[in-house]
Parts: sequence; structure tokens; C-alpha cells
Amino acid sequence: MSINIRIIETGSIRVRPSLITQPPGNVLLRRLKFLSDRQWTDPIPIYAFLITHPEGNFLFDLGETPKCIQKGYFPWWQVGQYCVSMDIKPDQGLGSQLRAQGIDPEVDIRAAIVSHLHSDHAGGLPDIYGKADVFVSQSHWDAFQKPFYATMEGANPSAWPEGFAPSILKPDGPAIGPWKFSYPITKDGKILAVDTPGHVPGHVSLIIIDDDVTYLLVGDAAYSLELLDKEMVDGINSDPYVALESQKMIKEFCSQRPVVVLPSHEYDSVRRLEAKEVYQPSKP
Repeated sequence: MSINIRIIETGSIRVRPSLITQPPGNVLLRRLKFLSDRQWTDPIPIYAFLITHPEGNFLFDLGETPKCIQKGYFPWWQVGQYCVSMDIKPDQGLGSQLRAQGIDPEVDIRAAIVSHLHSDHAGGLPDIYGKADVFVSQSHWDAFQKPFYATMEGANPSAWPEGFAPSILKPDGPAIGPWKFSYPITKDGKILAVDTPGHVPGHVSLIIIDDDVTYLLVGDAAYSLELLDKEMVDGINSDPYVALESQKMIKEFCSQRPVVVLPSHEYDSVRRLEAKEVYQPSKP
């Protein structure tokens, strides 16, 4: 049985252009520019990934929930919600889409790996938490288990399942590419997570090693392949220079083997997955 990857679109989002990318620099000034921005991007997708593996079904990221467009879903003082525009239909939630594909989220999911707990990557938590293990990195949970910090950073702890406490990824996997260690997900070593911090503390990406190609699901380490190739980090991350180093490591990894790179917010990820289009990094 080979590995299969399916992309699940949980709606779309329009954001301020200054969220997509800004030159590295002072974090506060970058965020002030974002808050003062009055323009909008075209819609970009919000993806979750379903990976079917001989050991079971795994999820990478959980997308957004249709509840996010309801008044009061986010605390009124979370300023970031006023700088995005969501378009999510009632049937686009993760649980609804899994069931439509014949997958019972209460029974058929082995584990979920969450790149980070921003709302658009963890909105589907209530659909699966308590039924499957939900993994994040230790450094990410150390930061985001603080509700005020997590909320101001773009998460929504008030919507997490009661008593939410994720499983912690164990850094006892082998070195791979430029990463000195990995977080093993499957026993056969075909699925593993690696550190790609900068967007937020403890952000992780997922490597899937198939028979003929390797897939790299980068979460928000890069919003698009073009931005990754040009080493243009997102506009309001927690540490732009660390984010830049993560992008360089991703490019180094992709120069060592055939890799299909799949960002979580780029429509072209669907085509690249279907075509198994290998990324050829260029020098910035």
C-alpha cells in the first residue's frame, strides 16, 4: 500500500498584503504596518491535509471552522480578526468533509500533526480531539498554552475543546537533510515532522517519503512556493530572521532530493500534488 495525500479546502481567506510578506526587521513595526494596511489580497485557500498510510489515516493541520464567521467566535479584543475576511461554507468544516469522503473523524483518524495553533490551522480541533492524538512541538505548546499570548498571536483558545492538552512530538527521530533530528510519526520512518520556526515559536513542517518522491508540507513556513524561492518571509511573524533561516533549510533539503512542496495557503498546491511537480530551488 502506497501513501496517498488528499488536500481538504476548509474555505478561503482574504488578508492584508502586508501579512503575506514584509522585509525582515523590527517585529513591532511590521505588525503596526499590518494593522494600518487597508488593502486586501485575492482569496487564498485554507488547507488541511489527509495522509493515508499503511499505519492509518493522519492529518496535517485541521483548517478553519465555519463557526469563525459567527459574531463572538473570537474575543472582541483580538485585533487580528478585523484584518482578515473569511469565506467558509457550513459544509466546509473538517469533520463534514471527512465524513463526505467516507472517513469517520471519531474512528478513522490515527493522529493529527498541527504545524501551529493559529485558528486557520486548528479550527477543526473539536472535530477530532479526544478521538485521535493531536501533536504539536514542545516549544510551541510552551508558548501557546498561555491564553492571552496565544489569542494575540492569532489562535483562539476559547474555541479549543475543554481541557485541551495536545500530545507532544518527541525529538528522537533521525537527522534528515539539514535538520539534526526529526519527530517520527510512523514506525516505518516514512512520515516525520521537522522544526521550521519563525512564523511562530515551535512551528513544524511534515515530510512524507513516498516510493518515488518526497513531499514537504510546510504549513505557514512559506505562503507560496514563489515566496519561498525568493526567501520572502511572511509579514507579521514572531521572528523574521528565524523564519528566513527555516526557509533556507527547506530550500537546502529540496536541493538534496526530489521534493514536492505544498504550502497550506496556495491554490497551486493542488496542481503540484496531482502532477508530483518537484521544486527546483534557485538562489535568491
